[in-house]
Amino acid sequence: MPKWPQLTRIHQVNDTPDLTELHGPATHDALANAWRSWGRLDEHVIGHLVNPSFMGGPRWPGLRQAHVIARRDDALLVASDGLADPIEWTDAPPSNGFGVEVYGIAEGLPTDADTMTVAATWLTRMVMTVSNTVAGNGTRFLDMLEHYGSLTMDLPGVVLPDEAIAFTGDGRDPCVLLGLDHTEIPTTIDGPLSTIRLVNVKLLTAAEADYCVQGTTGVAEARGELARLLKTRPNPLRSSLDRQSVV
Repeated sequence: MPKWPQLTRIHQVNDTPDLTELHGPATHDALANAWRSWGRLDEHVIGHLVNPSFMGGPRWPGLRQAHVIARRDDALLVASDGLADPIEWTDAPPSNGFGVEVYGIAEGLPTDADTMTVAATWLTRMVMTVSNTVAGNGTRFLDMLEHYGSLTMDLPGVVLPDEAIAFTGDGRDPCVLLGLDHTEIPTTIDGPLSTIRLVNVKLLTAAEADYCVQGTTGVAEARGELARLLKTRPNPLRSSLDRQSVV
C-alpha cells in the first residue's frame, strides 16, 4: 500500500478559534441537512465525559468528538460528527477537517431507544471504531479511499450479539466495507471550506470478508465485485444481523 503524506495542523503551533466561529455553523448545517434528508435527526448527540484525545486517543480536527443519531421507523443511523470540523493547515488551504464523516445504518434495532441505549448498540460501537481509525489516519484515509475505491477493515474489540454467527465466524473480529454508495445517502456534500465525503460503514458476513481477501481476483477487484453484488439487494447501505451473504 502506498504511503500518503500527512498534512500538518497549524493549530499545533497557533490556535485559530476564529476558523470554527466563521465556518463551524455552516458545516453543522450542511451535515445536519444531509442526515435530515434520510430521517429524523436527534437533538442530543453521543459524546464523551472526557475527550479521548486527552488520554492518548486520536486527535480529531477541532477536538470535538461526537456522533449523531437519525431515525426512521425501520432503521437507525449513527454518524460521526467532528471529523469534518474546520481546520487550518501549515501546508495546505483551510479545509473541512479530514474531508469525511462516516456513518452506519442498521435494521433490527429499537428505533425509539433513548440516546444512551443507542450509544451501547453494536451499530454505534462499529461506527465509533471506524471514526477513530479515520481520525488516526487523518487526511490519508480519504486519499486511500479515493485511490482504491473502497476499503475493508477489521474491528477488534467490537462485540456482536451471539446470534451474529454469520458475521463473526469462529470467533473472528467483525469486518466492514467502507465506501459503498447508493442514492439513500448522498456520497458528498458541500462544506463551507471543502467537499465532505459521507462514507458508509457496511457490516460484512464472514464469507464476504473472506471473499475480499481470498478471492481469485485481486483484493481491489474483489471488493468492487462485492460492492456490485451488495447493490443488487434492497437497501444496500444498511447493516443487519440477519442479512444473507451475497457470496
